[in-house]
Amino acid sequence: MASGVSAQLEKFIRERLPSSEQIEIVLLLRSDVARGWTAPEVTAALGTPPESTAMRLFLLASNGVLVFEGSGVPRYRYAVNPDDDLLVNELADVWSGRREALADIVEGAGRDPLRTFADAFRLKK
Repeated sequence: MASGVSAQLEKFIRERLPSSEQIEIVLLLRSDVARGWTAPEVTAALGTPPESTAMRLFLLASNGVLVFEGSGVPRYRYAVNPDDDLLVNELADVWSGRREALADIVEGAGRDPLRTFADAFRLKK
């Protein structure tokens, strides 16, 4: 257990929220579970790069943390099973008071999948 974070939450972060940006997105969308968010709305709310936000929303929907609503303008909504919701509640508590504990977990989670994808397109000298 890292800095008072439960083993279950640590595992959840390592497997499904491997970046602080993904954590911020989940907590934002969790703040209004009935609302569907577009990528530009999330970008505006968090001040994150648009391309990164769109990709992370896609990854979170693929991980089952968000639901993709594709009729018309693509929207994402917070939707997890009740067990995972308990973990996200714990995550929100830790985020508000002991963010450094989460930073240690995220750093220990390995490579951010979005960074790995972006690095694949870097030109070698």
